[in-house]
Amino acid sequence: MIFGRNVFCARMAGALGFVVLLCAGYAVYHRLPTDQLWIFQRLIGFVALGLLVIAFFGSVINDAGCRALNRLDGWIDARPSRAGFLLAFLITAYFVAWCSVSFLRHHYFHSSYDLAIMDQVVWNTSQGRWFARSIEEGITNDLGDHVRLNLAALSVFYLLVPSPYVLLTFQSLVLALSALPLYKIARRKFDSPGIGLAAACCALAYPPLGFLNRYDFHIEVLSIPLLIAAYDRIDVADLKSASVLMALTLFTKENLGLTLAMVGIVAGLSYKHWRFGLAWVFIGVAYSLIALLVVIPAFRGAPSDTLERYNWLGHSPSQMVWGLLSHPVLGSERIFAAGHVLTLLQLFAPLAFVPLLGLTALLPAVPTLVYNFLADWSAQTTIYNHYMAPVIPFMLLAGVTGLHYLVRRAWLGRMLNVPSGSFCENAGTGLVVAVMLIATLTSWMYENPITGNSSLVWGRAPETIPLSRKTAVPMVWSNDAAIREGLTSVPYNRPLLTTSNYAPHLSHRRWIEMIPMAPVSSLPPQAEVIFLNLNDLRWWSCEDYFETLKMARQLNFGVTFYRDSVILVQKTKGDIKTLPDLLTHWPGCK
Repeated sequence: MIFGRNVFCARMAGALGFVVLLCAGYAVYHRLPTDQLWIFQRLIGFVALGLLVIAFFGSVINDAGCRALNRLDGWIDARPSRAGFLLAFLITAYFVAWCSVSFLRHHYFHSSYDLAIMDQVVWNTSQGRWFARSIEEGITNDLGDHVRLNLAALSVFYLLVPSPYVLLTFQSLVLALSALPLYKIARRKFDSPGIGLAAACCALAYPPLGFLNRYDFHIEVLSIPLLIAAYDRIDVADLKSASVLMALTLFTKENLGLTLAMVGIVAGLSYKHWRFGLAWVFIGVAYSLIALLVVIPAFRGAPSDTLERYNWLGHSPSQMVWGLLSHPVLGSERIFAAGHVLTLLQLFAPLAFVPLLGLTALLPAVPTLVYNFLADWSAQTTIYNHYMAPVIPFMLLAGVTGLHYLVRRAWLGRMLNVPSGSFCENAGTGLVVAVMLIATLTSWMYENPITGNSSLVWGRAPETIPLSRKTAVPMVWSNDAAIREGLTSVPYNRPLLTTSNYAPHLSHRRWIEMIPMAPVSSLPPQAEVIFLNLNDLRWWSCEDYFETLKMARQLNFGVTFYRDSVILVQKTKGDIKTLPDLLTHWPGCK
């Protein structure tokens, strides 16, 4: 137990942390929307409870944690292959679980727009039309939106199995393998396979990683294992291998160049590899600038729309930089807005804030955090989309380096009253490892990537209610059979209009776009087929559907399939009379 002066110090630390959290909570509380407030309340509650538990039972947890680690290490040392087996089990469990989640989401029409884009690009590339796409209006080549050259490699798999399930499988596998290099780093730093496995477990259970896996498919997930592996190679001075891994990362997406530039700076600061580091600073910055300011405009015929998210700073890259430098207070207020503070808490809290002690390893995450928080695009500032992908590997790495820093400090052992010659080689190891594991696992109680923080309603037909919306969404649509029959009736490779949740099932064609929103004055001239589920009101309204079909009637579209609120119309095909009758006696949308 904790005795005397140590119990006073520990309890004071817990009380002080609790007061700080209350103050921070009060400051942020009144500026958060309802959906964010719900998460913030629970996050702060768990952190406060954790501080109190550590203050009163820290030495007990440390003692139990150390004994568990020693037993695990001894068991593994007796047969070293056991470590590989346990790590393989963790990786396989993650892979199977997230393949199941992502497959079910796609099968039941909960995947959406981004998966359709990636699927169309990879499919077109496999057909010899390199990076061709149509889903976003005005863009005919993916290089006019983002420079993601690694997508071309995935087209090889489409020669065998042309399916979005290939992309979802690849994503789950890549993210599962992120645990491997992290395990190697942690085991080497602590000379403990038990701590290495604990780090791998924290990584695979880290909610931001799960949300990334949940949200459709994005090729930048490949950067996570590559960046962790590159850091591992830098740590052992294998700079050639590190350069190969960093080059592969560079081709993932244009913004990764800035991340790699910061990795170069860290290589110089922490490891004194200045020649290597400065070379990558130049390569990374040059690549990102050329991609953003030269390649994308060349294929787009206009500046990148990414820059439009920073128009509040200026209307050109130079004006944006000058606007930020000349108004530092405005930029700081934007970066540390209440919602962004919550995002930082969501990134740090599942790892028990230990990454804050590994600040050097955290430096490469700074550019991504800054340009995401400065963007006038709300999706870019949360952990629920793919924009935080370059941050995640450095959070995990900083967790390992922060843990290494913390357990080497004598004051932690004194506070916990760990005697010299204790069975724990490093005072406080058991406590910090246990707290990180508990913090990661309990964070699922307020950040659940599988449900997407949606409330589950178990009635006759299970439904989910997304946190930011009040309308329930069926987990399985009541007209599921009609949807599938309608999809099989869509003519192959004909130009198509549909909605985002059905596009990933219909994207193997040269031209596909989303239907317009009301008021609808025209349809794209390429459109020959329209597929709609009138019951699905997630992103389009009943009025949008009505006006789209009304315009289709004027363009001589006929009904080729209509059952249970699922309708398929095609230009100059099908029953020309059914569509006017449907619009005249409009049944509405259920």
